[in-house]
Amino acid sequence: MQLLTLPLLLSALPLALGQYGDSSADKSSSSSSAPASTTASSSGSVHTVAVGNGGLTFTPDSITAAKGETVEFHFYPPTHSVAQASFDSPCTPSANGTGFFSGGFTTSSGTNANVFTLTINETTPIWFYCGFPTHCESGMVGVINPPAAGSPNTLDAFKSAAANVGTTVAPTVVQGGVIGPAKAASSSGSSTSASTSATSKPNAGNDLRGNVAWVGLVSTVVVAWGFGTLMI
Repeated sequence: MQLLTLPLLLSALPLALGQYGDSSADKSSSSSSAPASTTASSSGSVHTVAVGNGGLTFTPDSITAAKGETVEFHFYPPTHSVAQASFDSPCTPSANGTGFFSGGFTTSSGTNANVFTLTINETTPIWFYCGFPTHCESGMVGVINPPAAGSPNTLDAFKSAAANVGTTVAPTVVQGGVIGPAKAASSSGSSTSASTSATSKPNAGNDLRGNVAWVGLVSTVVVAWGFGTLMI
């Protein structure tokens, strides 16, 4: 009767495998990439000033810029300019022709296609005004790197002095800056992308089913062995 045991065990194997299956066929691994985009703006190094947007104003009219940073002047209708002056002589070009001047920008609508870009080479106060007639006297002035708090040379004092000027004098030579397309718009749209990859582990249900399969197989073999022994 012992000869019956081995055939019985062998016949039980297909039954066990068919019932519980091969767990290796159910295991799978998948990889997915989840990109996360972040915007890297260079607004800290490129400052924008709206010239004549909504009135005879520079917006903002006070800018703090570090050495090496740039200031872009964006021009609105109808005609405006930006020129450097000294605190003591508002609405008048800097002495000895050392100041910057954008020249006149005439714009029909929206913003002009070009801007005037000024690179900051020092952190001392830089006073500026619009060189178009009557605009400076109307308060269209500003400052880059205003004096420290407590100084009498304030922007309000500069505006008050400009209001008492009889005539605005515009420089005759365009200099001190670069005329061309805006860089701030393209810089602020730049972005860096960080991609993370996550690989999924085999499904826990598949692992459990595989474990059950082997337990069931062993149980079947044990039962078959016991049944064969009883028949001896």
